[in-house]
Amino acid sequence: MIISSEVIVINYAPATDILSAGLPDIRQFALEEVRHCLGLIVESVRQYEVRNLLLDASKSVVEVGEEAHRTLLIDFCLELQGSPLERVARVATPDPGREERSARLSAELIQELEPALAFGSFATEEEAMAWLLS
Repeated sequence: MIISSEVIVINYAPATDILSAGLPDIRQFALEEVRHCLGLIVESVRQYEVRNLLLDASKSVVEVGEEAHRTLLIDFCLELQGSPLERVARVATPDPGREERSARLSAELIQELEPALAFGSFATEEEAMAWLLS
């Protein structure tokens, strides 16, 4: 375990080269805290030269407007550019409406930013891990 707090837990498994993190809740009053947590993920990716990232959104809450969420994700993606990261797997939430918004936002960001990495969203952690290990 690299970092463990009430807000975020980041683990790194050198044998599989997978950094995993449970995404924090995204609330308007806590945006700076969320930015800090995403910065810790970026810092860990760079420090450990990670190629595979597992982001678990299954239990996180998003209570901000779409534009604030989009800006947060753009900043996160831009900070990851130039890192050794090759694949990002996201564990989805059980909320169909949120997943529809997430898929739309992900497609927009991929088209706009043209990241040099592969992105996948999966129903379970097991599916995400299998894809990262393939």
